[in-house]
Amino acid sequence: MGWLERYNFMRKVLITGLTGKRLNSIGPSFLEEYSKKYSGLYDLTVGINKTLLEGYKTVKIDLSDLNSLVETFKGFDVVVNLAGNSDEKTSNFNDLIEPNIIATYNVFEASRRADIKRVIMASSIHSIRGYPFGSNVGMNDSPKPLNYYGATKAFIESMCHVYSQYLSCFAIRIGAYISDEALKVACPARSNFDYILSQRDFAQLVYKAIVAPDDLKFAILAGSSNNKNNYMDIEETKRLIDYKPEDNGYAMCKPHIVGKL
Repeated sequence: MGWLERYNFMRKVLITGLTGKRLNSIGPSFLEEYSKKYSGLYDLTVGINKTLLEGYKTVKIDLSDLNSLVETFKGFDVVVNLAGNSDEKTSNFNDLIEPNIIATYNVFEASRRADIKRVIMASSIHSIRGYPFGSNVGMNDSPKPLNYYGATKAFIESMCHVYSQYLSCFAIRIGAYISDEALKVACPARSNFDYILSQRDFAQLVYKAIVAPDDLKFAILAGSSNNKNNYMDIEETKRLIDYKPEDNGYAMCKPHIVGKL
């Protein structure tokens, strides 16, 4: 019997950052995959701020308020934090301090105080974009960000290791996420396909991280599909959490672009 089959309970999971409404935002497409494949495999609650979300269990959450986060987190097994400022082009570091630095500390510290067993954080491909194309960057390779946004994601990865002394912590280096709905727009806009992450592969990656063995205390996971060329080493992630990506970014985008593949 594999470790996935040994769980006889549904883990209570709180996920933040799912209320985006842009065409290619993670939130709506992630919830679509959860409803199709994972609703019977873990018990999802969505953390919301102001945006209402019908059809799912929700709880009000304020990532700037540490004390309220502690109370909100109590009773959950896993916290998945996908919230933050995702503008990799910003030249104003102040725009990133509250959502990406302070909120990161608050999530980790609140999780420790609330006896959360596992925290899964959204890092980014931008934490390692200083490596040249053709690389196969692994979880033990040092971060090499090229912008302020990437530097905040490197901070998240570092804090993940700090708090792995108290709980299990994974950081997912999310690549170029493309939802099913955004294929026709997002694929032609890309100049490379080496770190594309599909909608269904991301949902699987989060699920496998949620139910990974309890004794796995720290990992930097490759948020990438099974692309023909891969900028990140997904073999480590496959081995650690039994990730089995189904999509290849090159094949996925081929019907939507001309002359690039």
